[in-house]
Amino acid sequence: MASRYRPPTEVHSPKRLWSLIAVLDDNGPNEHALALGRWQNEPVLAIRWNGNNEEEPIGSPQSRGLPTWFILPPGELTEAILGTLPSDKLTLVRNFLPKPKR
Repeated sequence: MASRYRPPTEVHSPKRLWSLIAVLDDNGPNEHALALGRWQNEPVLAIRWNGNNEEEPIGSPQSRGLPTWFILPPGELTEAILGTLPSDKLTLVRNFLPKPKR
């Protein structure tokens, strides 16, 4: 059975550690996606490359053949990424993530 492209809304592994709250930015096949979720019950941002229908249907990262997310560490990188979001999604993230330490 051939694998099919998995949109970021279908990426829920590892279920024991990760829960998806919202996909904040999805640029489609062969592009990146940004998500808001919980990793070990802590609110986080995560990113992944979506893959495509041809060579890489489950994208990257992946673990044991299952699509997964790369958890972004809090800090300057996260703040820079947040600056790319539209105001409605930025409000959602700011209400969900803990306040950055100054």
